[in-house]
Formats: sequence, C-alpha cells, structure tokens
Amino acid sequence: MKRFTIVIVLTVLSIFFSVSGLADPGNQRVARAESMSETQDTTGELQFDDEGSESGTDIVDIDDFGTFDEDTGQNETVSFTRLKWSIGILLVTGVAGVLVRFPSTRNLRALFMLGSVVILGFYRGGCPCMISSFQNALLAVIGVDVNLQALVWFLGLVPLTYVFGKVWCGWVCHLGALQEFLYIPKRFQLFRSRNAQRIMHQMRVVLLVALVVQVLVSKRILFNIVGPFKVAFNLFSSNVFGYFLLALLLISSAFMYRPFCKAVCPVGLILGWISKIPGAALLGIGTECSGCSVCDRSCDMDAITRVEKTSILRNQDCILCGNCIDSCRKGTISFFKRRGGRHEEVVLKGIIARKPGAGDLFDI
Repeated sequence: MKRFTIVIVLTVLSIFFSVSGLADPGNQRVARAESMSETQDTTGELQFDDEGSESGTDIVDIDDFGTFDEDTGQNETVSFTRLKWSIGILLVTGVAGVLVRFPSTRNLRALFMLGSVVILGFYRGGCPCMISSFQNALLAVIGVDVNLQALVWFLGLVPLTYVFGKVWCGWVCHLGALQEFLYIPKRFQLFRSRNAQRIMHQMRVVLLVALVVQVLVSKRILFNIVGPFKVAFNLFSSNVFGYFLLALLLISSAFMYRPFCKAVCPVGLILGWISKIPGAALLGIGTECSGCSVCDRSCDMDAITRVEKTSILRNQDCILCGNCIDSCRKGTISFFKRRGGRHEEVVLKGIIARKPGAGDLFDI
C-alpha cells in the first residue's frame, strides 16, 4: 500500500512539473511577473504596445522576472506560462477526481492540499487564481480585450466538476486548503445549523451578484487588490484594509471550517450549480442506510445537515472530502449520476438524499 501511495504521489507531481514548467528556475521570475500583473492592469492582465513595453503602467524591469525572447516579448511569455499552469492544475484536479473514488487513495487528499498551499500559494503568490479567471471570463463576455489564456482555469473547472463533482474545492484549491489547515477541529461548533448554512448560501449569492455588477460596470478586477489570500501568501498588503481582511480570515478560519468557501467564494457557488445538470456526478445514499447520522457528524463542510432525526445531503455544497464515505459503516454512500430534470427527495430510514433541482438555485 505504501508503495502504491508513493507511486501515485510521484505520478501527480511529475504531471504537474512537466506541464506547468515548475522545474524551470526562470519560471519562478515569470510567475512573479504574472502575479504582479493582476494588480497592475485594470483587467487583471498585462498589456503591451507594439514596442513590447507596458501600457498605462510603469515599465517592469525584465531582469527581475526572467529573460524573454525579443520576438515574442514578455506578454506572450507570461501568457504561455499561465496556460501551462492552468493545464497542469486541471490535470491534477482530474487525477484527484479519480482518487476520491477509491478508499485506498482518499487519504492522499492532505498531500494534495499541502502541495496546493506550497505551490499555488506561497510559490505562486496565491494569484492568479480561479476567481480572477472567472472575472476575466466576465470581462471577455462584454467585449473587453483580455488574454484568453486567463479563461482556461475557470472554464476548465466546469466540465471537470460535471464529471467528478467539486473535487477542485476539496482537494486542490489553495484558498480552501489554507483555511482547512488553520481550522481547529471539534473545538468549536459555530454556524453549523441548517439555518446558518441557508444564510451563508444567500450571502454568497448576494456577493456573487455584487461582484458581477462591479466587474461589468467598472471593467476592472478589484478583488486581487484587497483579497486576503494574496496578502497571506505574500505576507504583504498595499493597504490597511488588506491586513484587516487577513486578520478576519485567520480568526474565522480557526473557529469555523472554511468560512470563505461557505459564505463568500463565487466560484464554489457556481461550481455547485453544476450538480443540477443532468448527468452530473453526485453523492447518493443507497438502500442499506440505517439513519445513524454518522455521515452528518463527519461532514465539516455541513453539506449534510441534521434536522431533528433527518439528515439532508446537499450535493451543491459538497467538496468531496470523502469523510462521509469513509465514516459510513454500511458503505451506502457512493457516487451516482444525476438523471432527468428535477429530483424528488428520497427518504431512506430517516435520511433524505437531496439532489437539487432547478427551483433550488437560490435556496438551500
């Protein structure tokens, strides 16, 4: 078993290193330039004129970020690097989607999250991320000239989530992983009720609408300027508000499991809606369920909540950590495919396996 685990880890790392170009020391400086571009340009992308210098910003010293070919220029180098990273991240997410389905490999999740925090977080500076990719997609919709490579990350997560579920959120996302490592388990039980989940879900919807309006009206990406994760991974903020949000993130993450994921993250909310599409991967409960509520107690994400003597499984909030599958003594929780349009609630010995329908878009 140990040999098999080692082989899996080495295979995943090899894929990531070869595709993203992590082993190339020059890419470290390119990564810094790419991360820096998220706050330098109004659209989150570096823009260059015909001579290869930046438009609207101070000229970046190329020596600080790597050597670039004179014919292609810095912009194309940064774009190609971003594309390789995005493809590597999506490949690793697909691998995680396979590993979560097997008991012998679900324990690799901690290694995936650790690697994500180290590589996508502290090495890459936490930025760009899937949220900036989503915002670039919004800008592209309204005709803003953005780098198409910036859209690959978010758009690639959509089909992966349809096939594997929200495995990105639970296994690879560096933002969620940082929160999870800060959490003090079982010490505090704040905001665990179903009503609390409903309120936080509605908060995410409101914040998503506000984010979309801000991006479409201002045609700028402002999240990267004040986002607490960029401050956490770079240990620096250009404004006091960034440090305030960082302190709020650190404190809330210690007392509550993944507070940003539950109450703020727009990408997690959108990926959750994919569970409503026919054929999407879902967790379900079989006929052997005894109604013991063990799965409910094992779900830190509170995708399974207990109402009196009934547990309610909501795939929209599930991040596929696999805890409920491993804790079920009957082995009755497994993966299903969503069939048809709207699913009715199925009661099995005090358990409701809820597979959301279109009418539940803004309800929990």
